[in-house]
Amino acid sequence: MFPGQGSQKIGMGSDLFGRFPDLVSQADDILGYSIQDLCVNGPHERQTQTQFTQPALYVVNALQYLADVETHGSKPDYLLGHSVSEYVALFASGVLSFQDGLRLVQKRGALMGKVEGGGMAAVLGLTAEQVEALIKQHSLDDIYAANFNTPKQIVVSGKRDMIVAAEPLFMEAGAALYKVLAVSGAFHTPFMEPSKVEFAQFSADIPFAEPNIPVISNVTARPHRAEDIRATMVAQITSPVRWSESIRYLLAKGLQPTDFMEIGPKGAPILKPMVKRTQMEAGPLEADVLEKEQAVKSVEKLQQPEKTSHSEKASHSEKTSQPAKISRPEGQVNGSKVAPPASRHQHVNIENLGSREFCESFSLKYPYISGSMYRGIASSALVIRMAKAGMLGFFGAGGLSISEIERNIQKIQQALPDNSLFGVNFIAHFNRPEAEEALTDLLLKCDVKIIEASAFMEVTPALVRYRAKGLRLDGKSVEVRNRIVAKVSRPDIAAGFLSSPPERLLEKMVADKLITQDEAELLRQVPMADAVTVESDSGGHTDQGMPFTLIPAVLKVRQQAKERFPDFGPIFVGAGGGIGTPEAAAAVFMLGADYVVTGSINQCTVEAGTSDVVKDMLASANVYDTGYAPSGAMFELGSRIQVLKKGLFFPTRAEKLVSLYHQHGALDRIDEKLSKQIQERYFKRSFDDVLREIQADSSSQEWQKIERTPKYRMGHVIRRYFSDTTRWAMNGDVDHKVDFQIHCGPAQGALNQWLEGTKLQNWRNRHADELAIKLLEETAALLGTRFTSMMQVETSWQ
Repeated sequence: MFPGQGSQKIGMGSDLFGRFPDLVSQADDILGYSIQDLCVNGPHERQTQTQFTQPALYVVNALQYLADVETHGSKPDYLLGHSVSEYVALFASGVLSFQDGLRLVQKRGALMGKVEGGGMAAVLGLTAEQVEALIKQHSLDDIYAANFNTPKQIVVSGKRDMIVAAEPLFMEAGAALYKVLAVSGAFHTPFMEPSKVEFAQFSADIPFAEPNIPVISNVTARPHRAEDIRATMVAQITSPVRWSESIRYLLAKGLQPTDFMEIGPKGAPILKPMVKRTQMEAGPLEADVLEKEQAVKSVEKLQQPEKTSHSEKASHSEKTSQPAKISRPEGQVNGSKVAPPASRHQHVNIENLGSREFCESFSLKYPYISGSMYRGIASSALVIRMAKAGMLGFFGAGGLSISEIERNIQKIQQALPDNSLFGVNFIAHFNRPEAEEALTDLLLKCDVKIIEASAFMEVTPALVRYRAKGLRLDGKSVEVRNRIVAKVSRPDIAAGFLSSPPERLLEKMVADKLITQDEAELLRQVPMADAVTVESDSGGHTDQGMPFTLIPAVLKVRQQAKERFPDFGPIFVGAGGGIGTPEAAAAVFMLGADYVVTGSINQCTVEAGTSDVVKDMLASANVYDTGYAPSGAMFELGSRIQVLKKGLFFPTRAEKLVSLYHQHGALDRIDEKLSKQIQERYFKRSFDDVLREIQADSSSQEWQKIERTPKYRMGHVIRRYFSDTTRWAMNGDVDHKVDFQIHCGPAQGALNQWLEGTKLQNWRNRHADELAIKLLEETAALLGTRFTSMMQVETSWQ
């Protein structure tokens, strides 16, 4: 399968152009510009213009196909391409030469690029039958169904003002999403008739050979007939793309979703998820449909043994040229009812978990995020590994210096050509706004596109500035390039992130020249976050919340935000905290989570940036081996963390130090005997030695404040114990093992029990990406078993 428009990206084909220099040179001669420069360097604005996008995708998809054939030494049994990429399939099957295919695509793109006044919108959640009924009911004569991507993912096309105005009608009818697309033409509708006529004239002199591999037609959803290919491809311009039915046809031929390979620009798959959705939502065409079609073909062959007559050619051409507004409803084939999906499919696949829209929005394969364990425990290696497997990882920047964070960002970016596939944690510094501002400066400098905002009670100027610098006006909508995933444990904090920044804050930031007036106006039109992760009781900072109460409450907040920002697009809600088994993941998916976030379980993997000593301790933990302690970052506010307690003194000693902080105004007011005991047993050095270390690490201004204020000085000394205990743990310093501070929730113990008796019982066999996929696969299997048990489904349907 070859993906069409929408799959393009800067950098695509960069590994292919040097491999096929002759074909690249031919493409340059035909196009009149460097195809390599367009694909690799863009710019984005040029690459997304139809007249450039279509030739670029044709070349990259064709070269990728040739590379795959070279590598694997085999060819497929069937070919199909979505819309413009059907020409790639025809090239791969030998119907068109590389040059002729490119000439046709260049002409097609140029004709489509000139069209104005049209529009398209993606509709999720309604069947073709429902869309047809809605169009008929409301007399939407200027709107047509243009792409049937899956049984419940349909693209409508028509006059732009009608497309925009129809959104409320589709949403009221039960659509899960109605998203107007950034196109200027009513593609695949009768409005393209002038382009079709001109394209027919252009294609008349280009030779079309017989296919040596069957190519499934977008127009008919059946293999192309050699004598009709030219006419059918002309008709494609005004006809809907029957992708869903094409997939159902191949499924009826005995193919399984695993038999489908998507070949196109590297990144998250676009077409492959549609295959699985089609299987789940409608399934294969019924066998008797194919039998009847085969019988008709046999009769035709007997009647015309040598050649199809000219009159029948014309008849077929006329038939395929008709711009049918709606394909036959999914759920019916030639009048025969097809069983609803639930009655035929009792299994759940990994592609069905969470939100596909979330995956597509963030260019991921799976609805899974590895969380940002602080001080680089969520290491660059872990983030890179997750990204290469199609999942999002957040680098654990908390507690690291700006220079350390920058080094790791650069390392990640060098390993990942697609800059959108990773994120960086942005932890709140309630009493150090300058630290937040420095991190924002770095993120903007390094062009980091996704951050995880954690431990925030409210949005701050640094977060607002990060968001503002990634906004721009794209027509009538605001394009968001700097994306924020906010980790929250209260609905009111979620509401703050799913709102625009407070007006008073915007006014002050404009006055302080931190953002421009134009940026402030754009900020008023979008929420601060693209997604919120509901954090239940978890390792590290925790409010000890329960997912069964928090997730529904935040989903309500999300719904209110969608009503305030109807033009923003989807807002996602994920779940984190306590997820270490398929049962836990299944529970939050059933509560409505679009994605899951894991934390504790990832620090006991090969890639985690902590010591082997700590990993050995975590691998032996049980669900009851964790406890709570004060947070070293915010103990003054009563903030708590969840840590490993088995065999460790850290939780008790941390509680003692914070208790003394609240009881006394200075270090010298602590009982002398107790003070000596703390210095000898906790710090392994005197308070004076600790203060000398603090002075060496502090600016002169900060040190003056520490010297001047006894209580402030006491707080810094206590905070040094927290940083020491983390450092000792991460370095595996066994002389201080009883004081190790190891952030961990009971999910780690649950994971260990789940993996007991498998090769993953040994953490040295655990890789973060493989663990994630195993967790998702077994979650899907578990849900399938539960659904079957509840519904008492028969094993077959007649």
